[in-house]
Amino acid sequence: MFKNLFDLSIKRTGLEIFGFYLFYSIAGSIAAGFVCGILIFLTHPQPIAVSDIQRLAVLYGSVASILYGVGLSLAIIASKKIFNSFKAVLLTIISVVLLFFFGALVGMIPVAYLTAFDKNAI
Repeated sequence: MFKNLFDLSIKRTGLEIFGFYLFYSIAGSIAAGFVCGILIFLTHPQPIAVSDIQRLAVLYGSVASILYGVGLSLAIIASKKIFNSFKAVLLTIISVVLLFFFGALVGMIPVAYLTAFDKNAI
């Protein structure tokens, strides 16, 4: 299930896709939380209200999750050399929309599905 998590070029089976989704969703959420916390601290060093912090966290969090998901999608596409695949590009576009509206919980599903493609498949 959690074999070869960092090798983005291999073709994964159903259970391996789920393990990939689980690992990268949790890791991305934790990383985005730290990045958002640091950005809020650096851009607003003066004390601000909790409601303002929550508003900024939602704004920065959605941007961070989109960048994370697209970056991971492009890394998978590059490692598998499937630049000409319409399905891969469509899944990346769908993941951007899902990441924006639902965050990493739902938006990482198309990204994880990209790992099921063969190398050099069109």
